[in-house]
Amino acid sequence: MRKPTTALRASTYILVLGATLVVSAAGLSAVLAVRLQRRAQAQTGDFSEARFIAQSAIELGMLDIRRDDNWRTSKTNGPWRVSQTLGRGTFTLTVTDVDGNLTDDANDRVILTSTAVVADSRHKLMVELEPEQPPGMSCLASAVHVATGLLAKNDLTADAPVSSNNSITVDGGVVSADLEAVNTIQVISGEAKGSTETGIAAKEMPAATVFDYYGAASVEIPYNSLPSGKLRQVLLSPASNPYGSTHPQGLYRINCAGNTLTIEDVRIYGSLLILNPSSSSKLTKGIHWETYNPQIPALLVKGSIEWDWSAELKEGSADVNFNPAGISYKGQADTDKSDTYASLLKGLVYVSGNLTVKQPANVEGVVVCGGALLKIEEPLSVTHDPTIIQAPPNGFARQNRPMNPVLGSWRRLVD
Repeated sequence: MRKPTTALRASTYILVLGATLVVSAAGLSAVLAVRLQRRAQAQTGDFSEARFIAQSAIELGMLDIRRDDNWRTSKTNGPWRVSQTLGRGTFTLTVTDVDGNLTDDANDRVILTSTAVVADSRHKLMVELEPEQPPGMSCLASAVHVATGLLAKNDLTADAPVSSNNSITVDGGVVSADLEAVNTIQVISGEAKGSTETGIAAKEMPAATVFDYYGAASVEIPYNSLPSGKLRQVLLSPASNPYGSTHPQGLYRINCAGNTLTIEDVRIYGSLLILNPSSSSKLTKGIHWETYNPQIPALLVKGSIEWDWSAELKEGSADVNFNPAGISYKGQADTDKSDTYASLLKGLVYVSGNLTVKQPANVEGVVVCGGALLKIEEPLSVTHDPTIIQAPPNGFARQNRPMNPVLGSWRRLVD
């Protein structure tokens, strides 16, 4: 037998070496593939966690808003949380008002932007929030709302709910309205023609500071300037105040200091704040009252009052021209004293004490009574004005309205 030649031995060596290299390369490729796969999986995990952290940061910002009634003043327009740790990453949350000022308007939208970082992965997310509608306090959704008790001994007609944070009693009247109460609704005699619902959530009502705000903003009519404590046979408006200087929005105040105030045979084209009247104070005879600026309540009473007015206001009886030049009525002005006006109170009415209706009364707006009792002894008709809750006067806006995401505003940002 012949021995292998040197060339044959070399070829065999090369073949073996080549096969070894192929096997080694395959092994290295497999190891590299595993490493790349693990790295990709890690990056995917990092990105998923960064996305989760960015979403969580937005939710934390929304929670901060829900927990703090004064967030627009206690927080700043800009970063709220910076490089805060969450899980394996960190996040920064920025909150900005659409006009750059958090404090100037509770109706403004805000933009929440979060940036989350996990290892080499980064995720940026934003959402726009808007205040829940409507802006006004829930009591303004009713035609009539009382803090404690409503007693209908005569007819009550309203085209929006009549509500109470405690109880409603019908005892002799016919109530043509839906009734809502936190506790009880009782029909002793008479009839409740609308639906009835108990167990409702108590409706938000204005704070006592509402009188301070309008007191500071108004022009005073001194009580001692009123003959026998009577505001009578006058025209009160932004252009007319027989007792002193005028107010550009027709906002006046009378501090009765516990004395009786009688308002009779008047046309008021403006707003009146009555402070501390005796419980026998009243609106009587002819009353035609309409707020000049819907952003200001027509009547604010810190105390109790009676409504005892008649059906008409007559210029001849009052010996006053109630629609002179510059203070027209429905666009009409004249120089005579022969016009007649239907008695009416138009706008938002808030009485912090008791309110008693002793003669038939018509209201166009909202009546809110904060005392122990709103008593209806003669028919009361209220036509609800929904614009009051949509654009509430100062002091009647909801506090810390929930901020909800604007539909379609969630999106990822790429720097």
